[in-house]
Amino acid sequence: MDKGQAVEEASGWLSHNEAVYNNTELQRPAAARRSDRPAGREEQEPAPRRRTQQERREEAETRLLAAARTLLSRKGWVGMTLAEVGQTAGYSRGQAAHHFGSKGALLRALTLHINRSFAQEMRDAPTPPAGLQAVLGYVRVYLGRSDPKWTNTRTLLLLLAESLLENSETAEVVAVYNREMFAWLEDNLRIGIAQGEVRADIDPAIGAEFVVGALRGLASQRLIQGSAADIRGIRDQVVQLVEHTFAAPTDREQKEGANDG
Repeated sequence: MDKGQAVEEASGWLSHNEAVYNNTELQRPAAARRSDRPAGREEQEPAPRRRTQQERREEAETRLLAAARTLLSRKGWVGMTLAEVGQTAGYSRGQAAHHFGSKGALLRALTLHINRSFAQEMRDAPTPPAGLQAVLGYVRVYLGRSDPKWTNTRTLLLLLAESLLENSETAEVVAVYNREMFAWLEDNLRIGIAQGEVRADIDPAIGAEFVVGALRGLASQRLIQGSAADIRGIRDQVVQLVEHTFAAPTDREQKEGANDG
């Protein structure tokens, strides 16, 4: 169902219910309505619906992941424990271990949550065509996120930093997260080259790493300076810089370059 159809059906539902209200006993005073009920039968509130086991599990996961992000921002991944995650989420010390099984599993769930959150923001944004415009759309979403504290970005940057430690348990999970992101950007740069909108001398793999590295570096510097709100302010200029870096020269620019030579 498209948005217009949904709005139309919602409007029709509201209109129907307004008509029912205007033409039935709902307009009568409450006292009059109560007098029609059999004597001795008190009005009772319906019993609240019991949540399913799946709903309870999803709520627990949401709270535990939020607690893990909070602790990670304060102590780093190495410094936090599963017991602390459970307590911070308002559960017992063993709840995080019971839910995820291990700290490594919690790490994978946390990176998956961050990935899904960003993917949702990408879906909510206008969809550009594949190629260079898709890469620029990625930059716009990355630097234009609405979270005032940049919580997911802070969490990921801390995980990235700790993945540089020897024998880091975060390195493998972060590497998988990176590969998926790099592959998507690389594919769109390759499409851009085929369409003639990206310079042919660009290595798509290096180009993807450049985009991600530049965005993470900028975010790190702004967050270190305590100016997270300024990140969105630099978005348009960064988009222009990335476009200038990758865009294939126009016919006019090629002719001017040949004349200069």
